[in-house]
This record gives sequence, structure tokens and C-alpha cells, in this order.
Amino acid sequence: MYKLWMFDFDNTIARLEPEVDWAGGRKILEPYLRSIGAPDELFTRIPRGNLPLYDAYRTLTLHDSDQPNVTEVLQHASAIIEKIELAGVDRAQPLEGATEILAALKASGAAIAIVTSNSSKTVQRWFDRHGGASVDAIVGRDTLLGLKPAPDMVIRALETYSVDRSEAAFVGDSDADIRAAQSCGVRFYGIAPTDTVRDRLLAAGATEIFASPAALAIHLNLSAPSS
Repeated sequence: MYKLWMFDFDNTIARLEPEVDWAGGRKILEPYLRSIGAPDELFTRIPRGNLPLYDAYRTLTLHDSDQPNVTEVLQHASAIIEKIELAGVDRAQPLEGATEILAALKASGAAIAIVTSNSSKTVQRWFDRHGGASVDAIVGRDTLLGLKPAPDMVIRALETYSVDRSEAAFVGDSDADIRAAQSCGVRFYGIAPTDTVRDRLLAAGATEIFASPAALAIHLNLSAPSS
């Protein structure tokens, strides 16, 4: 077993994606970024989505030494996305066995970190309702680190617990998750509730893929902690 287990949140632990008005969020985020001078090229290159647009703008500001108040701007952009996440998070249901695998790993002595492109406030609110005691840390978008597939968040979690990459594992559902894990040399376990997700993970190089957190727990021979 590993000393540190890192989990993605959306579609790995909780079904947040279908509960969030992402299109409505874009109608707020894009005008804000335009109002502060984000170039038209950015919106042409990323015509849909909130997280890709936010991260592309974040990357752009890293190379623009003349951009004032970068931290404040990024925090505000992140907060726009956070608002629509929070509007849907209370409806997000856990994947089968999600809270149970976290509790079992925690009981085994491992540290648990959620490494996610969602806001840590969104994730914390969900866990407050679904067993937050199983989670030791949340590394979210509001750290202002590069979003996955960049390795930044995974590296932050490793450094937080002073854990070598050989002593850590990452569980996620997307090619961004596996690419972040691969770039850090961390073992990856895929969660794929559908064939489409499974095919995407296989194409990205995943070799250990499970239909749910419950199936992963069986593979790891984990049993629920006694109450």
C-alpha cells in the first residue's frame, strides 16, 4: 500500500459535472476575462468550457510581466467558476464505493489528498455532507497552480506530505489525470464508469482501470473500517 493516495474529485469521487451549469458559467467568465483585456485569440482557441479557458488565461499571465494584479484577477476568475460549482454540488451523488474506499485507505494509515481542478471550497462542502473525515488535504484550483495535466498539483500534494513519488498513487477518470500522474512518475488507477471513459484512459496509457471506486477497493483487497 502507498503512503499517499491522491484522488481526482469530479467523476472519480462525486458526479459533479452533470449538476453544474457550465454553459451559464461561461457566459459570466468570458465577459469578465474580455473586460480585463484577455486577447480574442484565447476565446477563438477555446470556444467552450470554463476550466480550459481559466487555465489558458492563467498560463498567458505567467508570461506577461506587465499584467497587474495577476493574483487578484485569477482569484476572481476562479471564484466565478466556484459559484456555479457550489450551485450544483449539493446534488452531486458519490460514485459507488467512493466514500468507503477513502475511509478504508485512511484506516489503513494512508494519507488522502483530493487533487482537483474544482475549487477546494466546493470539494470541502461536498465532503462535509459525505464524510470529510476521510480526507487530509484538498489541492484545488484556488491554489492558482496549473490545472491537470500539468503536474503542479500532484507535486504540491507530494511535497505537503514529504512523500516520494514511489510511495504515492493517483486515482482519476481522465486523460488529464493520467498525464499528470505519469509526468510525476506516480502510479495511476483509472475510474471508468462507461466504455467511452475506459477507451479514453486506455488510449492515454492506463493499464489498471476499474468501473467504480468499489471495484478498485475489491482489487486492493480493502475492507470497510469497523464502526
